[in-house]
Amino acid sequence: MNYDRLFSFVAFAEHLNFTRAAKALHLTQPALHAQVHKLSEEVGVPLHRRQGRSLVLTQEGRRLAAYGREIQARGQEVLAELRGQALRGPVILAAGQGALLYLLGSAIKRFPKHRWPLRVLTMPGPEAVEAVRDARAHLGVAVVDAPPLDLDGRLLRRVGQLVLLPRSHRLAKRRSLKPSDLDGEALIVAPEGSPHRVMLTQALATFGAQWSVAVEATGWELMTQLARYGLGLAVMNDFCPVPRGFVGVRLEGVPAVEYHVFSRPGDAREPTELLRRLILEGDG
Repeated sequence: MNYDRLFSFVAFAEHLNFTRAAKALHLTQPALHAQVHKLSEEVGVPLHRRQGRSLVLTQEGRRLAAYGREIQARGQEVLAELRGQALRGPVILAAGQGALLYLLGSAIKRFPKHRWPLRVLTMPGPEAVEAVRDARAHLGVAVVDAPPLDLDGRLLRRVGQLVLLPRSHRLAKRRSLKPSDLDGEALIVAPEGSPHRVMLTQALATFGAQWSVAVEATGWELMTQLARYGLGLAVMNDFCPVPRGFVGVRLEGVPAVEYHVFSRPGDAREPTELLRRLILEGDG
């Protein structure tokens, strides 16, 4: 395989735009287009296609780009070893905003960033899994029903749900709630189709609770702020902090969500292993 073409394709995969990728590589657009075309002919399958007005990678293109990223990273490691230098490449962690704020803070603080720079990618859980699969991130943290078989997944934490209530609310003194207790309430919820919204909708329907959408919001911080504005009640992961003037009451009868830590099989680099260990240790 021609590695010049492969590495040019990796740059194209990052931008999915020939003009921007060519500029980053200090090539002309026709020259980059020719390299990608010849690489496609070499491997015998299309590596990208047009989708509407945009370019997207084919499944084969994604796999080849991931391979190229791994080769580049390994090359940097070997050069550092030969020169007797410490590996200085960044460690890349992909996770949702809520996990980064409330679940991974201890690991991020304790990770020795003076030795290895830490880069954080904020994205929804499914995208974090794809970032690891595509070698755009070394570690990803996400909620999944079943860990993907092609990745190394380890259970991080099982998370319950709590209802965020003003202290003056009629349910605020309860030690726990069932979904039926939310009958008639206006709720601040995640957008339709999101995993949390699907889980909550199914649980409320199972218990026969009739409810309404107060407002849709993305992110626990925003949902908390909207609850403080008095727009409705919020059902949240139990690791979220409860603001002053509110109580968090455990919601029973809903399944726990499972956060997993993902990496690509065989990634045993010291900084990746250290960050994974710190994440799994949590506050301990």
